[in-house]
Amino acid sequence: MNTKKKIIALFLTAILSAGMLAGCTPAGYSPSKTDDYYYYENSGAPMASPLGGDNYNGSDYKYYYAPQYNFDNEEYAEITEQGFLSTSIRPLSTFASDVDTASYANLRRMINDGASSENIPADAVRIEEMLNYFDYDYAAPKNGELFGMTSQIADCPWNQDTKLLIMGLATKEIDYSRIAGSNLVFLIDVSGSMSSPDKLPLLKKSFKTLVDGLNENDRISIVTYAGDERLVCEGVPGSEKRELKNAIDRLSSGGSTNGQAGLELAYEIASENYIEGGNNRIILASDGDLNVGISSTDELNDYVTTQRETGVYLSVLGFGTGNYKDAKMETLADNGNGAYHYIDCIDEAEKVFGKDLAANLVTLAKDVKLQVEFNPAMVKGYRLIGYENRAMKDEDFHNAAADAGEIGWGHQITVAYELVMFDSKMEIPGSDLKYQDTPDPKNMTEEWLTCNIRYKAPDTEKGYENTYIVDKQSFTDRPHNDWHFAAAVIETGMVLRDSEYLGDASLRQAKKLLGEASLNDRYKKEFAELLNALR
Repeated sequence: MNTKKKIIALFLTAILSAGMLAGCTPAGYSPSKTDDYYYYENSGAPMASPLGGDNYNGSDYKYYYAPQYNFDNEEYAEITEQGFLSTSIRPLSTFASDVDTASYANLRRMINDGASSENIPADAVRIEEMLNYFDYDYAAPKNGELFGMTSQIADCPWNQDTKLLIMGLATKEIDYSRIAGSNLVFLIDVSGSMSSPDKLPLLKKSFKTLVDGLNENDRISIVTYAGDERLVCEGVPGSEKRELKNAIDRLSSGGSTNGQAGLELAYEIASENYIEGGNNRIILASDGDLNVGISSTDELNDYVTTQRETGVYLSVLGFGTGNYKDAKMETLADNGNGAYHYIDCIDEAEKVFGKDLAANLVTLAKDVKLQVEFNPAMVKGYRLIGYENRAMKDEDFHNAAADAGEIGWGHQITVAYELVMFDSKMEIPGSDLKYQDTPDPKNMTEEWLTCNIRYKAPDTEKGYENTYIVDKQSFTDRPHNDWHFAAAVIETGMVLRDSEYLGDASLRQAKKLLGEASLNDRYKKEFAELLNALR
């Protein structure tokens, strides 16, 4: 090690004792390992601090926290993969929409910390959230419909007996400045568990990023909770950015985590500042370590389910490592009619509250459900990839009381199925049924499946439904860039989960699929870098 590196290493030792954040991997950097930490060699890109913001003057290296590989104290809800189902017995596949992205950003944090595919907890891998993190070239809505539909089917890369269907839904985008107004309550965990650099310090930077995107139509309140709850400010116009940022800067951590008291006060403040016809939302930021008051997943579920009937939605931002409680955070967002994001670096905050501001804050449709009906004359069996914790009973598709997912302006939904065609040699377990197993000649059409989407407008309980047909025209032996990219993401997720349906999937093959895709934005390029870093 040369003299300059030794000096930096000594400086780094002191910093590491406080625990530095593992930030997003910047393009143009390649990781190297020295002793018990990693550094990125500067290849001409500007140097950023681990939390974003000011550059490191005079430094040739960006340092970040040494890999720990210990996720034993992190909590993830158990995922049981959906297997292949016989179309003759289960022709319907019904599930709620999901536009959360937390799983992907959390996996990025782990990989940037140096975790290998064997170190990553299987239940931290939600493939639908990995898919939905990225933007695709999907068709825009037409003919007054809420969704545009794109579908493509090709030979499955990891199973020679199946086809892979990638189905994408897109909504219209809207300029956030055109929104009537938002009543936002920042509910911020300032307990002692939030003291590390990747928690409260990053959280404060993230909320200041959100403030930058607000305008005079918005009203902002800040509630904090630790051993007790505190109202920091109420109803401040979004144009008063300095006042809001100063209030955020003054936050400090300490004490236990009474999430119940914080939630109760936040809903109370949101109700007092309610904007009719506007966007009324609580944005909770925490590591999920609720240890006083409501703390069990079931209790949290019941509480926020009741509160969402007031018209105030709850979105969730997750922060931190070590004791992160993903299961609780996901439950809060799912049952509070909001989205769930994990913030591992300032770049992610800028994506969530900059590029995707309207999509993540303003609801376009609520209780969005999908029901896919497969034609048994064409599709012998199928497997929905991901969406395990979004599965619904078939009869709840038309049940107005059954809660489902919310979608914002500009959101996209990506859905993937493995299809077993009628002439495939692959056997699908099922019962011997005299009539269902003999396709009706009248049913021998070119249609492979029909996708029905049911939803409600944000301010009504009336249901609307759109129908889209996928037929043989969607099949190709030369799939487009988006299909290859989505297939690579799915294959990576299956490897990280050590999926029962892995087949011939591998990280090597996922990289090969990326070679056929167009990495046409920074996020897709970053995924390629993460995939190269995995081992």
